[in-house]
Formats: sequence, C-alpha cells, structure tokens
Amino acid sequence: MISRIMIFFLILFQFNSFGQSDSIWNVMILKQGNQPAIKDNMAEFSQTGFYLYRNCFYDLKFRDKTNKTLRLIDIKPDTLIFIGISEKRDFDFTQTAKDTFFIDYKSIENLLLLKDWGVETSKKIKCDEYYFIFHKSTIDNRYESEYDYVFSIGDLKNELVPRLSSYGITYHYEYGGKLYYHSGIKVHTPKYSDEQKTKALNGVLTVLNLKVNKRVNVTIQKKDRSKDE
Repeated sequence: MISRIMIFFLILFQFNSFGQSDSIWNVMILKQGNQPAIKDNMAEFSQTGFYLYRNCFYDLKFRDKTNKTLRLIDIKPDTLIFIGISEKRDFDFTQTAKDTFFIDYKSIENLLLLKDWGVETSKKIKCDEYYFIFHKSTIDNRYESEYDYVFSIGDLKNELVPRLSSYGITYHYEYGGKLYYHSGIKVHTPKYSDEQKTKALNGVLTVLNLKVNKRVNVTIQKKDRSKDE
C-alpha cells in the first residue's frame, strides 16, 4: 500500500513540477552509482543512461534462462509490452506477429548487445547492476521503420526494423521468424531540444531519488497571510 501511495504521489509531483500534462511513459536504464545524462543520442547503450525505444527490437535473457528477441511496442509503469518476430516471407510482406508479451522488467536478467549476427555472440548487460527508471514525458521515444527492396519479387518493399546491438541501432528485416541484418540504410537518430533534455532529466532525477533514497523532494511554498488581511 505504501509503495502505491508513493508512486501516485510521484506522478502528481511530476505533473505539478513541470506544469504540463505528461502523457507518455518512457524508461531509462542507468548503471547504478552513475549520474544520468541526457545526450543527443539516447538509444545507444551508455552507463550514464539510455532509453528503450518503441518499435525497436531488443535481445533479452530472462531469469528463467530463456532468450527472446522482442519488439517493444509500448511502455507502462514497471511493464514493457513486446511482440515477437513475424513469420513474414517473400510472398507475404504484410504478415505481423500475433503474440503480445507483457514483461515485468524485474524478470529480465541480461540485455544482450549482439556483436556477430551469424553466431549471435553478444555483450551481456547485467540488469541487476542497473536502474530501470520509468517516468512520464511528452516525448514519444520511438524509432520508425525504414523500407527497402530486399527480395526481387513484386513491387513491395520490405520493412526494416531498428534493433539495438553493440554497434548501436541497426536495421534488420523479418523473414520466417528470424531477423536478418540489412546494411546501407542510414540511421537517423531522434534528438532532444535543450528544453526537452532539461525536462527529461528532471523526470529521471525525481524517480531516481525515490529509488535510491526512498523519498521525493518537494518544495512547499508558504502562503503570505498579509494578502488575506
């Protein structure tokens, strides 16, 4: 009950502090012991904080020792909503994944940053050493898909979906339940304005303070009673 009250108070505090109706949930992953930093590129792995982006594939190892490559479609408090890899083939580029996964972030053991597409070697990011900082924002952290001809059948282009790897964001296409690397498409990194950086950092610091110190700092303004006399 206490934790629910604190979360509600945190949301209310953010609304009053920023003077706006923040409507989108985002999540920053931050190495414990580090101070968060908002950079131009917040999608690539960084110990000082990086965001998970909607419509991006992530390679995950869970505490039940299963590995999954999943496409993030939405973010809720403490919950990441994914779909899997579709069964698209060259005769049906429009086929979509059917299964939806609601994942408690605490069930993720490692975030895997692939180094080699063939043998799938990867750098393991141990989630127990990182904070998952969920906060509300006006920014929709999302990478859009690109489209290009992969197969020489028909006039339809293949969807190229962003994926986080050890090289940063790379584009892949879905085929028969697997992802295949596609080169030659330039990645356009979504960037923050200075105002957006400040608001995002304030949101992160508020939640981080709650996680580390179990408290929220609130500034209380004293009413001037002389105006009522």
